[in-house]
Amino acid sequence: MDNNDFLEENYLRSDDVSADDVTAYTSEDISGTQEIDSISDFSHFDGEDDGIMPRERFTDLNSADDSEKTRLMDSVVPEQTEYIAEPAPNPVKKRRRKKKKKQMNHTRTFGQIFLGVLLSVLAVVVGTWLAIQVITAMRDFTGMAKDSAEFEINITDDMNVDSIAQQLAENDIIEMPWLFKAYINLTDKQDGFLNGEFKVKANMSYDILVQTMKTKKKYTETVMVMIPEGSTAQEIGQLLEENFVCRAEDFEMYYKTKQDKYTFEEGIEEDPNRFYYLEGYLFPDTYEFYVIDDLKENPDFATLEYAKNAADKMYANFENKITRAMEYRMEELGLTLDQTITLASLIQWEGTNEENMAMISSVFHNRLNNRGEFPQLQSDTTYTYIDECIVPVIPDDAGDLFDDIILAYDTYQCEGLPAGAICSPGLDAINAALYPEDTDYFYFLASKDGTFYYAQTNEEHEQNIIDAELRASENEEE
Repeated sequence: MDNNDFLEENYLRSDDVSADDVTAYTSEDISGTQEIDSISDFSHFDGEDDGIMPRERFTDLNSADDSEKTRLMDSVVPEQTEYIAEPAPNPVKKRRRKKKKKQMNHTRTFGQIFLGVLLSVLAVVVGTWLAIQVITAMRDFTGMAKDSAEFEINITDDMNVDSIAQQLAENDIIEMPWLFKAYINLTDKQDGFLNGEFKVKANMSYDILVQTMKTKKKYTETVMVMIPEGSTAQEIGQLLEENFVCRAEDFEMYYKTKQDKYTFEEGIEEDPNRFYYLEGYLFPDTYEFYVIDDLKENPDFATLEYAKNAADKMYANFENKITRAMEYRMEELGLTLDQTITLASLIQWEGTNEENMAMISSVFHNRLNNRGEFPQLQSDTTYTYIDECIVPVIPDDAGDLFDDIILAYDTYQCEGLPAGAICSPGLDAINAALYPEDTDYFYFLASKDGTFYYAQTNEEHEQNIIDAELRASENEEE
């Protein structure tokens, strides 16, 4: 065993190695070195001779005043310190760490390969799907490479962009309704779609489709239609259909319910028993309308837009005919506009000219002003309206609805005026309602030949009935 092995073994086995042991070992084996001999020979020291260096001597050897002594100590101590501080190697632990790292690297490499393959497949699938969507979108947007078959699209008032796009998709005109809606929204083209039927093709671009559904078909032929005074809304609609202006069914949409766009509507009170909301306001006059050629070829052709135009003309004409002077007169009589038109509609059907209309109006006004004694107007004309207009639409098996409406229009049962007008009165009837004759009559009747009889009491009225029947019999004999 050499000196180094001995020193290492003793250092590792014991932490209590003394300075004497280190000095003795060093002195024995390296006595040839002069500097070490000088250090190991303690015989010349003053004081104790037991081989232990006094503290004062140790301090003196390491004093900064004697550089030679310091170098001698430095030549010994650093060698020991450097060697002792170095930890013993552990080859077993190093081998295990290398093995785990190698296994970990192998697993990580496999996972990276799998992830790379998965991402590659996903990228191919997504790319293919996107490519198909882009191609489909471009074809749908431009209409290129699509079928040229023609379809009819019907647009109504209650349809919006969503329902229009859905109808186009259901008829295979477009493939991507969401893209069509996005195009309309981005180009700010949500408004302007017209009601009616439009012929479109699948190979039309989005822009052409929108333009087609916003372009009103132009008709050049016109027709003059005369609306007689006293016509009901149903009769007016039928007259328009006969002249190919619009369908009667479409026209009904514009007088059956409140439109919330006309000034005169503000004076109409809500009444659930009112049959047709705007009956009486389709002013009778002569109008010029376009002839819808498509209606001739197809009776089911949608004409809502043309029906609306026809109704607007009549309502606008009505508002122009009602003057401020008429409104002042209504206030004097304590009547609203709606009450005036309802009364005028009764007068229109009862009378035949301005003279007898004013007399009939006086009878109705006298009864309205004496409701305690004459609560009902008792006009037979309301029976006609019930039989011809209400009953065909609301059959008698409708239960309470039928009974309530009938009661509201039967002037032999309801008090005062019926729930609404029964026809469209002309200016003569309206003026007669506003300016009745000043009489004391509460009864009237007309014979078959058009002779009118008036009476103050029921007895006089019964006699007038007899006289009217006799007159009719005489005329038949002649």
